[in-house]
Parts: sequence; structure tokens; C-alpha cells
Amino acid sequence: MSSQRLIFMLTLAGLIAGCGNGSGMGDFSSTSIANGAIKVRNSEIILHVSGTPDAVIAANGDLKINGQIVPISQPEREALQHYYLAANAVREHGIATGKAGVALAGESIKGAVASIASGGEGNADQQVEAGSQKVTQAAMKICQDLADIKTAQDTLAAQLPAFKPYAGIIERDAAKDCNDDDVTHR
Repeated sequence: MSSQRLIFMLTLAGLIAGCGNGSGMGDFSSTSIANGAIKVRNSEIILHVSGTPDAVIAANGDLKINGQIVPISQPEREALQHYYLAANAVREHGIATGKAGVALAGESIKGAVASIASGGEGNADQQVEAGSQKVTQAAMKICQDLADIKTAQDTLAAQLPAFKPYAGIIERDAAKDCNDDDVTHR
């Protein structure tokens, strides 16, 4: 392994370590999706569209807009619960992807040090490639989660007039673009 690669890996590890909050891991109590238009915070999903009051989706499928409970039917509640679960899945899969990336950086550093110590390439590149596949697989789950949010969003826009202002948060091609990005960066 070249010294340039070692320097890159050590720099990457330093950057990742700097992302924590002093507890060893970042603060995962709040997650933003779609440039902050969807926030997963504690036990609720907050939707924000400029010029529109925030909407809050609870785990049980309750919907509040501008602090007021919106009357909903059972099918609408189920779609809201689907939205809630999919947004939380983005959060969970995002954390898993981040952890896989940190593990990859750690393994890369260990491989670089071992390679320098032994004076050869060894199998460090193969280990890095295997680790990067794990990161890619974790990231692909996020793409599916975005597709699930989009499905719930479209269902809600068709069934629930109060939800229409939030119907464009996840754009039509978001999941496809996400998958395309993952394929491009492999």
C-alpha cells in the first residue's frame, strides 16, 4: 500500500472521528431527509415545506398540521404509519451505513499499517473492496426507504387533501437517482 493511501486513510479516520459529539458517536436523536424537509425527531416525523405550516406524523398515524389534529380515515392512518416507518428506516439505515463506513476506515488503516510493516501490498486492497461493498449494500437500503416514502407520499396526496402541500417533498425520481448514485460510486 502506498504512503499516499495511508495518509488518505489516516486523514479519513480523523475526519470521521471529528464527526462525533464527544461520546464516541454522533448525535442520532434527529435526522434530516430531503434537505431538511423531513425531520425524524424522537417519536415523530416533521414535514416542512416553505410557506406551509409544519406537519407532524406520529407513530400511531396521527397527523397534526400547524398543531391541530387532522381528522383521518383508517386507510389514511395506515398510509401515514407507512410514511412514518419508511422515514425512520432512512434514519436507521443511515446510521448503519455510517457505522459500516467507520468500520471500513478502521480496517483500511489496519491494512495500511500491516502492509507497511510487512513491506508489501498483502490483501489490504481486497479487504477495502469487501468493506466498500458492505457500505454500498447498506446505502442501497436507504434508496429503497426513499421509494417507500414516495409511495406513502403519493397515496396520501391522493387520499388526504390536507397532505397535498407536502406531496412534493420526495421527488418522483429520488429513489432512482439514489440508486444511480450508488451504482456510479461503486
